[in-house]
Amino acid sequence: MEKLTSNRYYFDYNATSPFAAPVLDWLSKGDFAFSNPSSVHLSGKKVSKEIRNVRKYLLELFGLDQNVFELYFHSGATEGINNFLKGTAFYGFKKSLKYHYFYTSTDHSCVANSLEDCRDLGHHVEAIDVDQSGTLNRISLEKKLTHNSIVNFTWVNNESGVVFPLEWARELKEKTGCLIHVDAVQAVGKVENWNKLEKEVDAYTFSAHKFGALKGVGFSFIKKSVEIAPLIRGGGQQFGLRSGTENSLGILSIPLALEEIKKTFQFQNQISGKNYLEKNLIDLLGDKGEIVAALNPHRNGQTIYFILYDTKAQISAMAFDMAGMDVSNGSACSSGAVIPSRVLLAMGKTEKEALSAIRLSFSHSFNLEDAKTFWPLIKDVIQKYL
Repeated sequence: MEKLTSNRYYFDYNATSPFAAPVLDWLSKGDFAFSNPSSVHLSGKKVSKEIRNVRKYLLELFGLDQNVFELYFHSGATEGINNFLKGTAFYGFKKSLKYHYFYTSTDHSCVANSLEDCRDLGHHVEAIDVDQSGTLNRISLEKKLTHNSIVNFTWVNNESGVVFPLEWARELKEKTGCLIHVDAVQAVGKVENWNKLEKEVDAYTFSAHKFGALKGVGFSFIKKSVEIAPLIRGGGQQFGLRSGTENSLGILSIPLALEEIKKTFQFQNQISGKNYLEKNLIDLLGDKGEIVAALNPHRNGQTIYFILYDTKAQISAMAFDMAGMDVSNGSACSSGAVIPSRVLLAMGKTEKEALSAIRLSFSHSFNLEDAKTFWPLIKDVIQKYL
């Protein structure tokens, strides 16, 4: 899927994914359930049943007990993460409870910005540093946690591809009794065992367009024991967690995309392709650049983030674009702004280095054969700046 047309290549899957083949086939048929799932007539009941089937499918796919977890749909990761962090904060505010929120300095901007609102509601907010390889300081974090703490735990970083293994979240939960929300947005089709969640953790958020389903829809698993005040109130749909008419078209596209990944994803194939590109890239860059977090043992299978020391990312990204390759200079949610990557700054990079990084991110089916095809194209662009 990296080659979208006869003359362009798409290397920006962490920003968004092209539609999965089953989703495209489904869309081409045009026979969509359009009725409001809250309606009492037959058409509405039919859509409601289909959405229930998707909810059941997702709980089973990710191995979660429907008696323990609630699943609700929203517009995507930004809303889902805002809902959880600010929803718990609003609940605490109403009950005169003070929570202590923790996140890492490399978390997505929607986390950091949401927690500013939590601070305004009287809660304590603290960022935990990472080391130069992007690894969470678990010892420091664990010492600070109590049962009154709420942690945002980013499973896979959207820029660096650094992975915080889920067992770390489980261990923090077991040792401290804190509440943990996992940002799982970049996990599907990018890490081994992406659908095997830790049942002890309290909440997970996913975004459908990251794995080939429609944009404008995502879903979160939240334990029924978690006290949360809904941010979007109205008719009380979805157990009152998120009112408003469900995006039925988006919801029904989710299992189509996930089934394809479940059937075809081979993590070792991704790693083989990534290792090939990174080895060649290291040899090419020499002392004129570096691969971010190259020595970190916990990384995903399809993200390569590299720095050209003396070339601004705006310039090199434009060169890639002119050569027919879509790449990124950081998070898609902030790529329109010429600012240094907050992730790289948190990892100890200079502002100049943070303005000189390019991210390549590939599909779930990326492999060694793909890498051998892509490397000459990538090399031709980079060597112009060495």
